[in-house]
Amino acid sequence: MVGIIDEAHLFYPLGTRIKIADNYGTVRYVGEVSGHMGTWLGIEWDDGLRGKHNGIVDGKRYFQTTTPTAGSFIRPGKVGPCATLEDAARERYLNYDSSNVDESLIREAQASLQASLFEVVGMDKIARKQSKFEQLEEVSVDQTPVNAAGYLKELTQLTTLNVSHTLIWNWEIVASIAQQLPSLTILNLSSNRLVLPTTSQIAELEPAFRQLKRINLRSCGFSDWKDVMQTALLWPNIVSLGLQENSLGQLAEVDRKKIFRQLQELDLHRTNIMDFDQVAKLGNLTTLRLLNLMENGIEEIKLPDCDPQEKLNMFVSLEQLNLLHNPIWNEADAFNELDKLPQLKRLSMTPHLKSNFDEMASKAVASISGLHFINKAEVTAEERRGAEYDIWKKYALDWMQATHQGSDSLREFCRRHRTYPLLVKKYGSPADFVPRIQTKQSNLINVCIRHQLTGETWEKKVPRMITVQTLQGLIMKRFRLAGNVPQLCYIDAKHPDLVVPLDNNAKTLDFYSVQEHDTVLVQ
Repeated sequence: MVGIIDEAHLFYPLGTRIKIADNYGTVRYVGEVSGHMGTWLGIEWDDGLRGKHNGIVDGKRYFQTTTPTAGSFIRPGKVGPCATLEDAARERYLNYDSSNVDESLIREAQASLQASLFEVVGMDKIARKQSKFEQLEEVSVDQTPVNAAGYLKELTQLTTLNVSHTLIWNWEIVASIAQQLPSLTILNLSSNRLVLPTTSQIAELEPAFRQLKRINLRSCGFSDWKDVMQTALLWPNIVSLGLQENSLGQLAEVDRKKIFRQLQELDLHRTNIMDFDQVAKLGNLTTLRLLNLMENGIEEIKLPDCDPQEKLNMFVSLEQLNLLHNPIWNEADAFNELDKLPQLKRLSMTPHLKSNFDEMASKAVASISGLHFINKAEVTAEERRGAEYDIWKKYALDWMQATHQGSDSLREFCRRHRTYPLLVKKYGSPADFVPRIQTKQSNLINVCIRHQLTGETWEKKVPRMITVQTLQGLIMKRFRLAGNVPQLCYIDAKHPDLVVPLDNNAKTLDFYSVQEHDTVLVQ
């Protein structure tokens, strides 16, 4: 029996990954189980509901699982066969079939292009190239039982490798793959569980990863940021790191003398980082340009204080921030905080339930001085002008009151509305506007409606609460436009350099702050 157990230990070291049907697990115990004949493997399943216990059987602990029902015992004979990367790649790519180009690579291309439809031109040519093993530039063997490298030195042109959902379980295996592939720069290890490398292993294995630039560790079971930083010592030249769907929660400041010296892209999508204070701990990543924080449950954006006329010395290169599907409850405050970032140009964010995209985008554009794109839509000069003018008018009275109350009040106002002093410089003091909003307003206003093509004008008294759609109907009838719905905008009588589009038919003139003697342009 001892010989059998030793043989099982040889084939299934602790930490080895196995797969039975569609279920992945990790070997946590090898040996006898009291009251049961033979050798058993104690397995912790990735699916916490797949097992029957937590490693305790009949009151005796054999191993420990992270969830109460993730553990079970199986016979070694139930474990299926494994394969080398070489064998799996040859089987997948040398069986040439022009109708069966590697679908996983197409899926990766779709994801990278963020496209719902991906057309491949010249499929037969691609399939033939894939069938020439030594010419392969991209290989995907996802969901295969790969747990060793094999002989890979023929793959001198390989740049991209997908070994997600395999049985690779330690960094020695990954290093034995990488050191045979001198052109490898992109590596996908998603949905594997790898044993944390020791300090001595890192020193030994690190040279194998020096050419690596992009690595994806999505859903790899990380739960401690310290483990991420320890593992990152293996990849000194990494520029892009994916950690999606790892339950991290807490972060810590990075020692950039040791790791992430060149990191430009970091994906923390769905990692349970709910507190933005944790995100701020990564502010010393001076090369970081893109940060993905989608679906983390973030409710509030809070950054360290700084002078309203200054930017923070953190995230100094960050240009793109993805906050989609986070329940941020105060958009105005969030955008005011994000204005502290010195290089932020692209922002993706989901509107609050009580808001909509147009309102959210308007607040973002007016509150973040350098913003060029919101949810991938480029901000036009006209949109920026309209958004800034809305904010300029909205806080005009508050600005004037703070100005009269003294420096402390003005400083506090500017702290809460960082871009407002810039708007005052751009559009002038709102002093002339304040009396208008303080006096009782009539329900009717006189506006001048001008047809830009013909030059014809129409002086008309209209209700403040008239909708843009109703006004369009009146204009079509007055100017005999024969069914062609006109596009409208207006010029503020006090500030004729500002042109504000009336681009939502359901909104009222009052919503757009159209006032007495303003001019509506018919385009």
